Amino acid sequence: MNRLLIKKQAKASLKGKWGRAIGLCLVAGILTSVIPGIFYGIGTAFSTTKQTAEGIKITSTTATGAIFFIIAIIALAVISPLFQYAQSKAFLKANRGEDFTVGNVFDGFKEKPGKTFAVGILQFFVIWLCYFIPSFIGGIFLGIAGGRAQDMLKFGSMSTTEDVGYFAGRVGPLIIVAFAFFVAAMIIGIIATFMYQLVYYVRIDNPDMSVVQILKTSRKIMHGRKIDFFVLHFTFIGWAIVSCITCGIGFLWFVPYVQAATAAFYDDAKDQII
Repeated sequence: MNRLLIKKQAKASLKGKWGRAIGLCLVAGILTSVIPGIFYGIGTAFSTTKQTAEGIKITSTTATGAIFFIIAIIALAVISPLFQYAQSKAFLKANRGEDFTVGNVFDGFKEKPGKTFAVGILQFFVIWLCYFIPSFIGGIFLGIAGGRAQDMLKFGSMSTTEDVGYFAGRVGPLIIVAFAFFVAAMIIGIIATFMYQLVYYVRIDNPDMSVVQILKTSRKIMHGRKIDFFVLHFTFIGWAIVSCITCGIGFLWFVPYVQAATAAFYDDAKDQII
């Protein structure tokens, strides 16, 4: 898999379509932020901030405010997969020589949105579990270490070398194990993120495929290609830096370019396993 050819293909697919690509990504990004943001803002209006005698500010919200916060979270969870589906489809069409318009940003709401939402939620849940389970186990070991350290400090002292050595022997291994689980959580989570990165493309090409099978197919396509995918996206770091330096203006071109490259990557990888 040649990364230079994929990026070249991505640029070629956007030739004469940069304006529409920027517009589509911009609309999707704004709506994904604004719609939940409206409900969040309403929820904030029902919140109050009080300052204690010590000068500590405490923010509390009413039941109505909490409901609007929950609605904001639900709105984000619902619309994010639909807009990502629409963007994936647009750039996939561009990569295949087909045309698209900014109006295609709403395709996710028209083409079996329930299944697209289910794909997005299952993708999120699986990746979240990959991060959560090792982190939770690491947290248990860290909690045990903290409790043991607290007991030892409560009933003993660290006045001698023997005390310090005993403390390290009792607490140190637990902290090391906890750290190992936290590192494992990061590694496993990143692998899972790459593994299921192509679910929306699979969903587009296979509209009748079950939700579970879509995730399995993405995993199959990414088998042996996760490093290639990581390196491909890492090569965009220069674009990301420039985008930040230009106060975010560069992201107008950066995001469509990455989307187009991902679509080209998918088509290339898919063709190799068929």
